[in-house]
Amino acid sequence: MGILFTRNINNATVGLWEITESVDVLFSKIKLNNEENELYNSFKNDTRKLHWLSYRNLLMELITPEEYSHVIYDDNGKPYLADNSHHLSVSHSGKFSAAVISKTKSVGIDIEIIHPKIEKVIHKYLSDEEIKNIGTTSRFEKLYIYWSAKESLYKLYGKRNLLFQENILIKPFIYSEKGEITGSIITEKMNQDFKLFYEKIHDYILVYTLAD
Repeated sequence: MGILFTRNINNATVGLWEITESVDVLFSKIKLNNEENELYNSFKNDTRKLHWLSYRNLLMELITPEEYSHVIYDDNGKPYLADNSHHLSVSHSGKFSAAVISKTKSVGIDIEIIHPKIEKVIHKYLSDEEIKNIGTTSRFEKLYIYWSAKESLYKLYGKRNLLFQENILIKPFIYSEKGEITGSIITEKMNQDFKLFYEKIHDYILVYTLAD
């Protein structure tokens, strides 16, 4: 299948890749340097390889071949292009890989398959107020929107030591299959609101955000 969609929003480009190709097909479409080949060869199963290869194929669709450079990670695990030309965030779950990229803005993205198991961990990432606001209507979708929104803001922030319950908070919202919400990053040095975009795609929730 490859690219399911790309869209431009506020000087950023978002893309979603549906993985239907084999490992060999995805591998044949990109060129890896020595470090990337070493990392790729360390993966033990095809699912990990498919996710890793698909988001690199996706990135090459979001920017021109001339702009593309190899992906590396900083000490906090945040990915970026080796030439520092773009801000970057990636995510993958099940049959999808997602990415958002921008020359000028910090970005964050997350995609998750919807599953009832999330009920077991809500007290690890939601505040008491957030749990109260969710209610019962479209509960699983809303739980995953909260989760993916907090993941997206964590990736945008790009540093460790953010607590999901205390430092990343999502304002109440009315659920639809596609919409906008507001989240906040609150630390001793920062108190800032961010707009997040979400949508339900089949049995998945996709959320992405970018700094003003």
